[in-house]
Amino acid sequence: MFRKHIIKVLALLVFFAFATEPTYAQSRKKSSSSLSKKKKKAAAAKKKKAAEKAKAEAAEEEGKPTTTFTDHLWYGGGVGLGLSSAYGVNSFGISVSPMVGYKINKWVSFGPRTSVAFSSLKIPGYKSINLFNIEAGGFVRAHVYEGFFLQGEVSNEWIQLPDEAVGVEFTKYTQSRFNQYLGAGYNFGRGQGGVGTEISLHYNFAVGRDINTGVSPFNYRFGFTWRF
Repeated sequence: MFRKHIIKVLALLVFFAFATEPTYAQSRKKSSSSLSKKKKKAAAAKKKKAAEKAKAEAAEEEGKPTTTFTDHLWYGGGVGLGLSSAYGVNSFGISVSPMVGYKINKWVSFGPRTSVAFSSLKIPGYKSINLFNIEAGGFVRAHVYEGFFLQGEVSNEWIQLPDEAVGVEFTKYTQSRFNQYLGAGYNFGRGQGGVGTEISLHYNFAVGRDINTGVSPFNYRFGFTWRF
């Protein structure tokens, strides 16, 4: 009788074991499926966030200027040296004229130009006379073809001149002149940037109209450029 009870208990245990196993397996399967969905959802959200960030960065980069102010600049400088002798008067002169141009586009640029010139005159019977000329103004340059260019310019010039002789020395005075130049030249860098040299010839209308001066209205220039 006791054996029969044991057999019944064992049979019931086996039955419950097999009856609950599918439920347990199904529960594990459901839990695994739920975890997989969460991972996929998190990965999709992460991917979406990365795509939005990349899009925002691309838009920000597109809105930024491709060039800066200094990218449009080119630099130049003229130098002059002269010696002359006439009617017993000997003269020596040297000048420098820095300039900076801003390129509006490939063909047109503008900017300031200044010039400082020193000259020394020696007249027999008198001490040497040292004179300074200072000029400041602006220019507009048109890059016509390869190295050829046209240039218009206006400037104010302060000119120091000898006045009266006092003993063995000359007194000096300063006069100003508003210059208007129109000229043409050639840059051996051909407007390709880098370092270049250039020559140009300019006509000064202010000097051309002045009937009281013997100065030539033509102004020859030689200089160097960088990034033109």
